[in-house]
Amino acid sequence: MNNLIKFLLKFFKTHFILLLFFFIVQNSKAVGYIEQNKDGKTIIHVTVQRLPDPESDDFFTQANYQTVKLFIKNFPKVFKEKYAKKYKNNPNVYGDYNWDNVEIQLHNFSGIYFIGVESDLLAIAGGVAPDILYVNFNKSYNYINSNFLYPLDEYFTEFSQAELRRRIDKRVIPVIYRAKDNDVKKRKHYWALPYGQLLSRFLLYRKDLFQKNNIPYPNENWTWDDFYQAAKKIHDPDNGVYGVFMGLNGWQWTTFLWSSGGNLMKYSPERQRWYFAYDSEQGAIALDFYIKLLTEKWIDKNGNVMRGYAIKNHIKDTRDWELGKIGMFIHYISERNFKLINPQLVGTALVPKGPTGKRGAELNSRMYGIFSGVKSKAVRDAAWEYIKFLNSDKALALNTKLKVNAGVANFVPPEMLKRYGYNYLLKYSDSEFAKSCQIAFDSGVPEPYGKNSSFIYPMLQQPIQEAEELSKADMLPKNDGERLKVMQQILATSVKRANELILDEVPPKEMCFRRAIAGIVIFIGFVLFIFMFNFINKSFSKPNIKLINSNKQNNFKKNIYIILLLAPAFLAILIWRYIPLVHGSLMSLYDYQLIGKSLFIGIDNFANTLFSPEWWLAVWTALRYCFLSLTLTFIPPLILAVMLQEVPRCRLIFRIIYYIPAMLSGIVTIMLWKQFLAPSRNSVMNKLVLLVPNIGWLAFAFAILIIFILIAKRLYFYDMKLKALIIFIVGICSFLVIAKIPYSTLFPNNLNFSEAVNNLPVTLFNGLSEPFAWRSDSKVALLSCIIPMVWATLGPGCLIYLAALKGIPDDYYEAADIDGANFIDKIIFIVLPNLKALLIINFVGAFISSWYTATENIMIMTGGAANSEVAGLHIWLMAFNYLNFGKATAMAWILGFMLISFTVYQLKILSNVEFKTTKKD
Repeated sequence: MNNLIKFLLKFFKTHFILLLFFFIVQNSKAVGYIEQNKDGKTIIHVTVQRLPDPESDDFFTQANYQTVKLFIKNFPKVFKEKYAKKYKNNPNVYGDYNWDNVEIQLHNFSGIYFIGVESDLLAIAGGVAPDILYVNFNKSYNYINSNFLYPLDEYFTEFSQAELRRRIDKRVIPVIYRAKDNDVKKRKHYWALPYGQLLSRFLLYRKDLFQKNNIPYPNENWTWDDFYQAAKKIHDPDNGVYGVFMGLNGWQWTTFLWSSGGNLMKYSPERQRWYFAYDSEQGAIALDFYIKLLTEKWIDKNGNVMRGYAIKNHIKDTRDWELGKIGMFIHYISERNFKLINPQLVGTALVPKGPTGKRGAELNSRMYGIFSGVKSKAVRDAAWEYIKFLNSDKALALNTKLKVNAGVANFVPPEMLKRYGYNYLLKYSDSEFAKSCQIAFDSGVPEPYGKNSSFIYPMLQQPIQEAEELSKADMLPKNDGERLKVMQQILATSVKRANELILDEVPPKEMCFRRAIAGIVIFIGFVLFIFMFNFINKSFSKPNIKLINSNKQNNFKKNIYIILLLAPAFLAILIWRYIPLVHGSLMSLYDYQLIGKSLFIGIDNFANTLFSPEWWLAVWTALRYCFLSLTLTFIPPLILAVMLQEVPRCRLIFRIIYYIPAMLSGIVTIMLWKQFLAPSRNSVMNKLVLLVPNIGWLAFAFAILIIFILIAKRLYFYDMKLKALIIFIVGICSFLVIAKIPYSTLFPNNLNFSEAVNNLPVTLFNGLSEPFAWRSDSKVALLSCIIPMVWATLGPGCLIYLAALKGIPDDYYEAADIDGANFIDKIIFIVLPNLKALLIINFVGAFISSWYTATENIMIMTGGAANSEVAGLHIWLMAFNYLNFGKATAMAWILGFMLISFTVYQLKILSNVEFKTTKKD
């Protein structure tokens, strides 16, 4: 009993330190702090999201940087007049510092950035959030209701009504002044303060490309048809020039939706909540036009089939625009984006009018809020002074002066020039630009700011992708009315999914049914887990053999040394694996909030996940990715190693050539392959693919099939019928996959079967009719994510197998030759048996890697577009994009249970593997 008590005391003592460590990490929510240096000066440190870069050569950034410097210079005076006396009289609240000598230091927040995920969300989850958070319309709801923002009511009392009207546009008021959903009393608070000008989308266009193609510059009366005709004339993909830039998600499409008279979201006063409503007739019209821009079929001067007049890329990837390869680009006009506007080359215009004569320029505003995790009142006051200063008269006057001195007064709003004494420059200001700004702001449509509205753009990706695929396959009706019905049905399906996924709209009866199914599944999963755990334990347990002369004392000493050696690794695994695992298990039972109280909801997260089509689609995509990854990264290195083994000369040179890709950094590899996989006919991959005639693809497919048939035949000859059948089926599948590549060219949808057969003597010797849009085509998007990995890992994997092949004695091959074995027999009965242990280990490693690295590869190459969102990425986005951490954890557990059967199988195999060293006689 005493030993048990001692053990428990030691256990709790050790784990108390670990729990204390995690408590500190979980509750360190902000990075601002106060210090007093050696000279007695008190320094208030505040971290700001999006501070201007002092090293930037952009004069707009420099103007903003000088504004920040002015604030830092004036802060001690402001603090002395406004705060010093109050702080000294309340040391218990503000701390015992020298408040007579104070300065402020602003630090730029720099966090991990991922496409489609706000970096501040990652920082908040990691406990290192900036003190001042950037907020815009679509982020505001979730930031307010997730308790990320501190209410600013006490600070807003400093403003008079006139000052409020000057600082805040009336259309911004509903965004920053509202109540939380969970506030029963519905008390409204101010949550953020705007800075800078209002934002709206404009049409940027390259003057040189318009002049080259004899296109008049866009004006106030430009329509969709004018926009379409201009894109059509400018588009020249053979020379790397594109008519218009479109983003990977639906952000660009919303401009056309609003211009057609449609809406993204609506507010229901009866239900007191927002809901998605882009499935209207106007939405179908906008989608039809958008798809026309992206995928309309046309024939170039060389007789090649081309698609659309746009290039799709991530909105932050503006390299082609800066190189003058894009004709038009719909984007915000803001100081952050002025680097995209060279007045000599780039013009600005209003977005084109839709068929109803409406113009759908988005209205938005940049805003700053104070993070609710800031516990120090002094840091919070300092953060407020910075936010308030940005739109103060002193800041605006300096900003205007610096821009005038830099010679860019034409970008300064006329009212600013008037206010700060530069009336003489009004005649030089761009009156058309100012007029366009006013029209855009007056007719602007506020970006949605309801529940989860920040996640609408990724959701729009799915219907756009579906319509694109139908258009590229020539499966959309030619009749306008029928085609619009198809478009509206696609949007209706998307709206239904969006309202359920993002707004959690599930009827009570349906929810009860889901809970019942989830309970049954969880019980079955728990029973299977116990069974499998017992199975693994038996597989790796030592046989119960009693030794006659065993020395217990020596064994105990040996075990002590082993425990001491393994202790650091064990603690590391405990801290970074198992404690988060237990914590995550609890998260899955809550509507988990990063800040504030989490609501216990039982198994609802599991119930909703089991009935989520998006989740199961992501799992299916992950399985496809795993199959492709195993096929292309596990088998080719072995085939290459065997081939290099048979090369009579220059083996070393070939090995070096194949290993060189592995020496490049990952960033270089990704950037290189993004260029190789560009959708243009001139990209490396498309040039290679288009050079192969259709008959070449068929010949390759038949060659692969014949190889598999020969292998199956030899297996059948040696009475391995099951293995022969599996190899034959794999060969058939491989044949169908490769033969499908030229199928759409040989048998196009616009011809019946007999007509296509009559054309075969010609079409067999032609190449593919269209280039692949590798990263945006769902048919090849996954493949485009794996190809760079294959290219980079083929060499190292090949060298490992080559080293193993060297260990096989030549006597085996000589004996096989005497017995009349052919090349396939040697592979089956000599190479594979001798490499069995290595193959098993590599297979397990390749399988784990296909699940472990899929998220990063997909995120870098496609961002989850084109139906390439794997389960890991879906979990990531559910947590850090939708802020649904409980559901994300439930998904992770379900995925873990799904993979556990393979884990058990692989552990069973590894427990029976014997390792032998190669001995020389």
